[in-house]
Amino acid sequence: MSAAPALDRLVVATVPRDVLVVTGPEAAVYLHGQISADAEAMEIGQSTLSFLLEPRGRIEALFAISRTGPETYVADIEPGFGEAMSASLERFKLRTRADFSLHEWQMHAVRGPCAEGESAVGASSTGPAEAPERVVRPAHWPLASGHDLLVGPGGESAAFADGAEQVSADEFEALRMAYGLPAIGTEVQPGDIPNETGLVERAASFTKGCYRGQELVDRIDSRTGGRRCIQRFRAWGDVSPGDRLCGTDGAGVGAVLSTALLAGAVVGFASVLRDVGGEVRVEGGPPVLLADLF
Repeated sequence: MSAAPALDRLVVATVPRDVLVVTGPEAAVYLHGQISADAEAMEIGQSTLSFLLEPRGRIEALFAISRTGPETYVADIEPGFGEAMSASLERFKLRTRADFSLHEWQMHAVRGPCAEGESAVGASSTGPAEAPERVVRPAHWPLASGHDLLVGPGGESAAFADGAEQVSADEFEALRMAYGLPAIGTEVQPGDIPNETGLVERAASFTKGCYRGQELVDRIDSRTGGRRCIQRFRAWGDVSPGDRLCGTDGAGVGAVLSTALLAGAVVGFASVLRDVGGEVRVEGGPPVLLADLF
């Protein structure tokens, strides 16, 4: 069940991203022990979602990571969260041969029909040990095809999205809520439990071995999978972040996390009890139709 009609037009938006470039002969093995994704198993040209967790297992960051070379990884995250992610990763580095460089880049995000064209990660740089200036990676939206071009100050973005309609950052955010995934700082907050985001199966490896914060993820997954989960929703009427959601019996089942207007409807994400689905209601307000993330 989708939270909006199918995206039937090709669009492009330009939004800022914090970009952390990790390079060095021990970059793979170091990242492998720090992040939830299987960094060592990533082939050059692959991209995936990942968590960075506190040692006790709570979320510090949710980001996309791309392997662009034998010794180079590029992690991109919402603006304002890159500095904390970089500091956390460097905290345990000690004598590891891996270097970190943090940048503020632009992301040209293409979504819609025929947006699959750039399906593999690509990168360009001025040298093997330097930060790439341009990285193309697939989008990780489950309900709309697409790809993203991350561009540094010296990167080139010309002709990347020929024929696409330019949309504003606000409209792109509405499309993310309808077709994409929860984001750090909006629906996912530092300190949240990863198993309650709905993203553990996409952002964490259960076969890679030990990484920081793994114990909590594995323990919750083996028991209940988390008391709550994030779902997308569609509604018509007055719905705002923080609104309480109720079941048919009037009992509270969750809360609205984010909202946006799209095609005459309110779309967004809500955190609800894991066994809740279908139609619920805003307390004192309109019905809300819940939908799984994937």
